[in-house]
Amino acid sequence: MAELNIQMKLVSVNEVSFMMAQSKAGEDFDPATMQMGFTSQVQPDVEKDIFALVFGVRYDVAGETVLESIYKFVFEVKDLKQFVVFNDDKSVTVNHIMPHLLNVAVGTMRGILVVKTAGTVLSKFPLPMIDVARLNTILSTSR
Repeated sequence: MAELNIQMKLVSVNEVSFMMAQSKAGEDFDPATMQMGFTSQVQPDVEKDIFALVFGVRYDVAGETVLESIYKFVFEVKDLKQFVVFNDDKSVTVNHIMPHLLNVAVGTMRGILVVKTAGTVLSKFPLPMIDVARLNTILSTSR
């Protein structure tokens, strides 16, 4: 099998939306009731070799959203067209690079949440270590 030479760089990270309602997660809430979810949307521009990944995380406590953070990560990917397939049903298939992009997004989101939740009860719940290959599969099949 030929080795892929993937050349890419992170160009920008921009906040799409951020909401924190820490009052819903008071000091006495049961951490076992917290659930975490992720969302993503891909926006490839193969003509410009630009790949935008809109990535978000949400924390729910007892069924109520207490934190939602969504950021747009823009990457420059050399010869992007070799990694992207536009399907007839308007969906997009991304080959080989998605785990790398998700690694950057998750790590960056972890740092953002550490700063944004500092001094709140939610600071006790940073993003856990995440298997991005599994996350990629889950996000890909949930579309």
